[in-house]
Amino acid sequence: MFYCFKVREDHQNFLRFLWFKDNDLSKEITEYRMTVHVFGNSPSPAVAIFGIRRAADLGEEEYGREAKQFVYRNFYVDDGLISVSSAAEAIGLLQKTKNMLAESNIRLHKISSNNHQVMEAFPTSDRANDLKDLDLSVDPLPLQRSLGVSWSLETDCFVFQVSPDVRPFTRRGIVSTVNSLYDPLGFVAPVTMQGKALVRELSSDQLDWDTSLPMEKEAQWKSWTNSLSDLREVQIHRPYVPVSMSSASKREVIIFSDASTLAIAAVAYLRVVTVDGQCHVGFIMAKSKLAPYPAHTVPCLELCAAVLAVELAELITEELDLNLTAVKFYTDSKIVLRYIHNTSRRFYVYVANRVAQIRSSTKPEQ
Repeated sequence: MFYCFKVREDHQNFLRFLWFKDNDLSKEITEYRMTVHVFGNSPSPAVAIFGIRRAADLGEEEYGREAKQFVYRNFYVDDGLISVSSAAEAIGLLQKTKNMLAESNIRLHKISSNNHQVMEAFPTSDRANDLKDLDLSVDPLPLQRSLGVSWSLETDCFVFQVSPDVRPFTRRGIVSTVNSLYDPLGFVAPVTMQGKALVRELSSDQLDWDTSLPMEKEAQWKSWTNSLSDLREVQIHRPYVPVSMSSASKREVIIFSDASTLAIAAVAYLRVVTVDGQCHVGFIMAKSKLAPYPAHTVPCLELCAAVLAVELAELITEELDLNLTAVKFYTDSKIVLRYIHNTSRRFYVYVANRVAQIRSSTKPEQ
């Protein structure tokens, strides 16, 4: 998409490069200038985001606010992700957005959906590459990757693909292995946290990046890496709950937090109660961190986990396009609860700062 946006003429000298004249390797090397934004140039993503939003602003009057909001709220650079309640709504929104962006010579394509009706509404040239040659009436839908997350269109589940590469038992090798598990929503946080804890433990000797680590730790490391293959069996349903949000009388975000001397964590769920009294609960996301080093007391770590829960709530309430009836927090630490509810005594700085952060965006009764 970067090629859709021109570089100002007085900026083109900053994007000079050398290549053979007339693209002929037998001719002399000459100097060229990029006239469009290119991959690898730091400003290109920001320019692309500004450009696509500008196109949405210009097209709002003709194509509607929904198409503009889709671009503003649901695009990350050139990837657009959205969930709507019906195939007809999805087709209409995609068609409007496609036409709106086309007014600015930006092509919306590589469309993929878990719904066959949506896919059949667009020509094969507009579908994702691995969907172009499929017979949608017969062939199963493949995996799609967007923003690093694998999504099975056929089952409408998020799945995990673990690299089979065996990396050396060095600091570089173990860091590379742990970082290869991309899990932005925290689906498998208990697994990744074990790996991060091992990295910290195995790196404590400050050995060089490519020096072999102590052999007595290798069995522990291999046990963890061998268990990663089991992640291929994990499937997380993409919809939060199996009912339409329009049928809900209550929509609550419930966040639990806890801590140990190893890690702090918070996990958020969406609790939906329908008008006929049915209750459904779905996983939203989780966050986890290694416990601060050097070690703190468990109550202090549980307070840090409560802060993490508040940060998680702020992110979810900003990004989740739902009218929530309540956001509730749960912790099994009576000390943390008393910290938050106590307004009469002064705490030492470490506690006071975290209590202030919690109170700044939540109420004690939550």
